[in-house]
This record gives sequence, structure tokens and C-alpha cells, in this order.
Amino acid sequence: MRTSRLNVSRIVPVFLAAALLVGCGGSGGGGDTTKQKTGALKLSITDAPVDSAQEIWIQFRAVEFKPVGADPVMQVLKDAQGAAAPKRINLLPLQDGRTALLLDGVTLPAGSYEWMRLIVDNETNVRDSYIVVNGNECELRIPSGDESGLKMTRGFTLPAGGTLALTADFDLRKSIRQPPGQQGSGVNCTQAYLMKPVLRLVQDSEVGAITGKVDPSLFVAGCTRMVYAFSDGTNAAGSTVPDDYDGTAPDPIQMVKADAVTGNYQFSFLPAGNYTVAFTCGEDDMDKNDALTFSAPKGAVVQANLVTSGVNIP
Repeated sequence: MRTSRLNVSRIVPVFLAAALLVGCGGSGGGGDTTKQKTGALKLSITDAPVDSAQEIWIQFRAVEFKPVGADPVMQVLKDAQGAAAPKRINLLPLQDGRTALLLDGVTLPAGSYEWMRLIVDNETNVRDSYIVVNGNECELRIPSGDESGLKMTRGFTLPAGGTLALTADFDLRKSIRQPPGQQGSGVNCTQAYLMKPVLRLVQDSEVGAITGKVDPSLFVAGCTRMVYAFSDGTNAAGSTVPDDYDGTAPDPIQMVKADAVTGNYQFSFLPAGNYTVAFTCGEDDMDKNDALTFSAPKGAVVQANLVTSGVNIP
């Protein structure tokens, strides 16, 4: 296993740009006092994929921020002319470090924030947020998405006169549900689709990535080819006993699919720290406890703005 710098073409622009902007932020005495009381925030969207869909479109309308000790601040999304304009994003291509920009340098009061939430459009019988399955476009229900929003409770600090880059990481594999017995809305939609968002907020300058390869000889017939990453917290890298995703610790922080031919995989936007990486062919039902068999768990240490590569299985 070795640690190397991030791939220039895809990941460095996300991580490194954030680090440089934060490093250059702040102003000396005698500057613009208004600027010293505010900062610029950049917010991007990324996701971990799901197998059951070809497209998953979410229409974002606004982002709300809660400063410590102050009222929430609402930022309505706007077009190039400054008019209110929702932004519809297909989440499925946003894998392996790829992101879509939601807010670019929006000005907010400097200081500490308690939470952030994404306000999305999810009106019945309106083409705003939807999922495409087997070529059929179906309405995607997001409970309270257009009212209370999709809340992320991770706090952050916006530096005065500086810039902060954040990324909201959707985990679609954990989020998309098919309620049994419910009819879907849309052309040829026999099944309803529900999004109960599982997402986390990370600061770009504090995260890194893990890459590796699963030996293709492990891909038996019907194998799901899933690689799981578990946070080891303050314990040694590789110390977590792998388990399925069932809402009970230890749950994987990310799940990605190994390439069917090469076995290559990549975890992105992982906070710096120790991790256990493990592979399984088993099918993981997100709503129940499954007995999965994992092959040769490996330890990995993630450093900010770097890729930990060569975490191969077995």
C-alpha cells in the first residue's frame, strides 16, 4: 500500500482548490470591513451509486444554513442573470470523485454553523425529482424534501474574508426504497420509488480517497462485487469486523462496486483517519440484517488531500 497525490484530472480540482482558497482566505488590517465579516462558500454534490436505476434526478431549489446563535440563512438557487432558478442534477454520474456544483462562492456571514439543509422540489405529478428504471421515468418521492429539506447536522466554520468548500455526499444505495405494494407514478411505472436520503457533509480540505483492486477470480456467478469501507475511529486501521448495512454499528461509511473486468474500485471524500476495507459477493438488503461473507479485510489510512492506493483484495 502506498500514498500518492490525487489524480489531477478529477480529484485534485475538488480537494486542492479548496485547500488553496482556504489558505489564501482572510485579510489583513485596514481591509474591507464588510468582507472581514463574511466568507464565500462553495457547495458541491456527489454520490455513491445504486444498481436499480439508469438516472436519478433531484431538483434543488435552495440551501438553508443555520449559524450558531442566529436565525437560519436561506440561499435560493439562481441562474446567471440572478433570477430564482431550481437546478436539476442527475446524481448517478457523480461517482469516483466527480461532483456537480450547487453553490459557487455564495457570500454568507463568517463564523460557526450548526447545520445545513437542501431544499428540493418534489411535487406530485410534476416532473421535478424523478428516477429512470428500465427506461421508464417514475416519480421519486422525497418525504418533506420541499418543506423541512434534507438536513445535514455536521457543523462547520466559515472563515472571515476566506472561502470554504463543502461537499454533500448522497449514498443512493442506502437511500432508494421500493415500498411494497405501492403503485408508482409515471409511464409504465408499476412500482413506487421513495428516497429516504442518507447523506453526509464533508469539508473538501479534510478528505482523501482510497483506491485498490479486487482479484477478479473472486467474482463468482451472481456476485454483486461490493467493496465496503468502515471507519475505525481511533482504533488501528483494519480493526473493524465487517458487517452488512442494517442501521446498527458497524455500518459501512461507503459502499462501491468493483469493476467487473479489472476489479478496480475507488472510495472518495473520506475524512482523514483509519479504515477497514472489505469485499463481499453477498446481496445487502438495506432494511434488514443480512449474513454476509467478507473476503480478506484490509486496513487503510486516509490523509487529507491524498489518495491511499494499492489497497488490494486479497
